[in-house]
Amino acid sequence: MRIILQLETPISENYIIFEENLIKLLEGVEKSGLNNQNTGRDFPQIILEQNFGVNGLLLCKDLKDRHGDINIAYAFNMRDKNRISILSDLITLKQIGIKDIITSEGIHPLKTVFNTAKPVYDIDILGLGLILKQGLMSSLSGMDINNKDIFNYFNFGVVVGASTAVDGLKVKKLINIGADRFIVNYTGKNLDESIMKYIKSEKKEVFLYAKESYLDNSPKDFIQANERFNLDGIIIKIIDEKTNVFTG
Repeated sequence: MRIILQLETPISENYIIFEENLIKLLEGVEKSGLNNQNTGRDFPQIILEQNFGVNGLLLCKDLKDRHGDINIAYAFNMRDKNRISILSDLITLKQIGIKDIITSEGIHPLKTVFNTAKPVYDIDILGLGLILKQGLMSSLSGMDINNKDIFNYFNFGVVVGASTAVDGLKVKKLINIGADRFIVNYTGKNLDESIMKYIKSEKKEVFLYAKESYLDNSPKDFIQANERFNLDGIIIKIIDEKTNVFTG
């Protein structure tokens, strides 16, 4: 099992300092001894989530240029983005050489400080899956549309729930479309084990996503408590790259 860190892009901090702290954080994960180095898969080490601060695409490019041995994933949500914006980001990621993306529907504004705003969902997760896995990116990249390998350029990860019948139905639709990875959102509630087993039976990768606060300062205990799900990894949302469960 791998430990994968997810961080939001910094709002005000110099991004060079931010990157230096990321390296220290990665070193802290390795020193913890919780990472299984024998997974045999090229999983991301860091997931950068676009926030209001520094442009996430810029950070991805700079990390690749300055630290080429770090495998990076880019996370974004579908809320308040039209398809032109989304496709622009995808084309930029392809040019940078980022293959791992993680997408979610995004929190509804009613659950944020901008609760009077109206969300925009030009295309949803299922629509994005069709774009990525069934052809539109081929025409944008200028490659042979008959070459099916181009549909697999991105490792398409999707954030899902795993506690209701609706969640199970959504997972099945995403598998049919061709999603590669499922990131199950942990909220402290019991997960539906049948959904987790179904994803694994379809030979798809499964990760558990948890905020740092859910770990109670003990990543080891959290990992052991969820080993029965046969996870490929646990994604931990780090709030502060300087002070956290791995660096103190």
